[in-house]
Amino acid sequence: MIYLTVPRVLADITHFLSKCVLIGTIHRNRSAEGVSLLTQILYALVFLTRYADLLRSAGWRDAYLVIFKIFYFSSSFYTIFLMMKVFPRTREKERAWKMALGSVGVSLVLAPIVLPIFGDKKSTLPWFESVLWTFSIILESVCVLPQLLLLRQTTVPTVINSYYLLMLGSYRAFYIINWFVRAVGPDHHVDWISIIFGVLQTAFYVDFAWVYYTRQRVKLRNGGVVDSEDYQNSYLVNKVLSIRRRRSEDEEEQRLHDQEDGEEHQPRNNRWGARGISVSADDTLENQRNGRSFAADQDAEGFSEEDSN
Repeated sequence: MIYLTVPRVLADITHFLSKCVLIGTIHRNRSAEGVSLLTQILYALVFLTRYADLLRSAGWRDAYLVIFKIFYFSSSFYTIFLMMKVFPRTREKERAWKMALGSVGVSLVLAPIVLPIFGDKKSTLPWFESVLWTFSIILESVCVLPQLLLLRQTTVPTVINSYYLLMLGSYRAFYIINWFVRAVGPDHHVDWISIIFGVLQTAFYVDFAWVYYTRQRVKLRNGGVVDSEDYQNSYLVNKVLSIRRRRSEDEEEQRLHDQEDGEEHQPRNNRWGARGISVSADDTLENQRNGRSFAADQDAEGFSEEDSN
């Protein structure tokens, strides 16, 4: 029987909403630009290994988990399908393949080592399923890294927005509260594997949220967007992705890209950043409104000129 707490239910709901927000934003923008395919594949692998016991779940007691498990499976693979078949990202080339494969490899190595040290000695799961579950917990803690790297290097409008990040951040925050509630509750259950790697995952989310907030604030204040320089404000992301070592390479690549495209290829209603860099989906509606306002002003001026003549 599953042990439900209010924070656990809220965490599951916000996690559910994060998937809905991401898929809905992709459909609304008719684009998957700025979303890391590698991160979505890693998430699908996480759910595939964590819910290996799905076929054994039966009865009304497991209905809650079965519903969420099926949704996470279907939403993850549907997102991958959208990104590969419906809205392929022709402008982006992800560079984090080695990072993604390395994350999988490290998680595979750590899982059978971490399990006997920090695992629940009272667990009734078979050893193989326990290893798969531990692997999924470790891998989930670093799934976001390819996404962080892509958001730094992307040169197109991204559908990642503040609502998606808010849902993900809330999901992790509620799970931290859930761990505390269960630790001090009647069963005194402490899941050290979830706590250790959950805190690591939360740290990456918090670190990136600060970078995202700084980026949006600078954009709104100065009318432009900064890219890799934003990540100097980030400690974890900066250390893990070694951004300082790659700044010179990125600047040289951007310079060559600008020379090839030229100023004449820039659209009149530019939704890209000040230097051809990513602008979040939060700006889409604002730019559309500004475009309509500009067109209305032009029409009004035209009418005024005709009246004066």
